Amino acid sequence: MISSEQTDGVRILRFDRPEARNAMNTPLLAAFLDAMASAARDNDVQVLVIAGAGGVFSAGADLREQLDHEGAVRRMDLFCQVYEAVAAYPKPTIAAIEGHCVGGGIEVAAATDIRVADPTASFRFPGATLGIPVGAAKLVGLVGLGAAKDLVLTSRTFGVDEAWRLGFVQRMAEPGAAVDTAVQVGTEVAANNPQAVAFLRRQFAAFSGNVDRVAAENDVLHALVEAGGDYESVTMPNPRTGRAPGLGSGR
Repeated sequence: MISSEQTDGVRILRFDRPEARNAMNTPLLAAFLDAMASAARDNDVQVLVIAGAGGVFSAGADLREQLDHEGAVRRMDLFCQVYEAVAAYPKPTIAAIEGHCVGGGIEVAAATDIRVADPTASFRFPGATLGIPVGAAKLVGLVGLGAAKDLVLTSRTFGVDEAWRLGFVQRMAEPGAAVDTAVQVGTEVAANNPQAVAFLRRQFAAFSGNVDRVAAENDVLHALVEAGGDYESVTMPNPRTGRAPGLGSGR
């Protein structure tokens, strides 16, 4: 489900379900959390690169996974844990994006510090189509309010050139070289003073409020799936004044 390799101080984690375009099912999400936790504990890991196998980053949630209500709640909880874990990760993170980067995949990519993409990359926030209120928390801090509304409310697919123009992608790679370019960027980061890098990342987190926005959005996601998709049961939290989760969120 998750493959791992190390290049000097850079750990590469890959979503490894190429037969399913790296769609995220319950076992993959759990394995990804374990792999991230292991990399966080490893002193030899200075930077984390997240990628996908088979020329695809991730097609998002595995819509073919058969889930009862309890299973759906469990999987959404894992998605929320992944989003918060990436957003609040204690080490620099880079997404290396090739091919489709959709749904849960683009949410993971948006939570990283830096995004690298090759010309095959394509992106989509499908929440508005699927009835899932996700995308706003991370994207508004990356591309601005107007562009975020355009991409999230339309659920349209956009390509790497637009992603670059909007500032969603920071580095462009040659075809098939997204991981190599991401490792190069990671090596640049790792060459700097580690205390300064860690402190600067904490400053970015504090100044942007990104972790609080992600936590507030996750509260809504968790509450909504527990309520069986009933929006009338969900309270919109305010990340500035305190989290106010919806019915039955248990958080």
